[in-house]
Amino acid sequence: MGFVYQMQQFQEERLWAAAGGLVKMERIIADTIDYTRGRQAFGQSILDNQVVHYRLAELETKVELLRSLVYRAVEEYLAGADVTKLASMAKLTAGRLQRKVADQCLQYWGGMGYMTETEVSRYYRDGRLMSIGGGADEVMLAIICKMMGTLPARKPPGANH
Repeated sequence: MGFVYQMQQFQEERLWAAAGGLVKMERIIADTIDYTRGRQAFGQSILDNQVVHYRLAELETKVELLRSLVYRAVEEYLAGADVTKLASMAKLTAGRLQRKVADQCLQYWGGMGYMTETEVSRYYRDGRLMSIGGGADEVMLAIICKMMGTLPARKPPGANH
């Protein structure tokens, strides 16, 4: 039963990872808003450029979409449902969104974003683990496909057709 228990535990781990990523993403977006509001280029703050405040709004919107998925999965988990598919979706989305938030926010920090004393630098480096730990993105996709019924059937060794 050890294998079964480990597979069941993964759902909690994946939900925890996705939920934990929400706060970090929000903080990096908020820090980037503060930084770009104070950083000047060409006579105005970086935040005053439409592409910057629009992109930050898009990132915040995607974080809220992820939050809805996490809340739904946790609610169903607490009700005793099998949330393997939802937990896998949440972890996959969190990992990919975390990379996007880190990359796009760091862009607005410019060279300062690479300094080790900035949180965005650490987030950019350390956030990559989300798509590796607890099952890589490809594992999450395989689980989702299997549960959707779209994963191709395995052919026995030696079968040509």
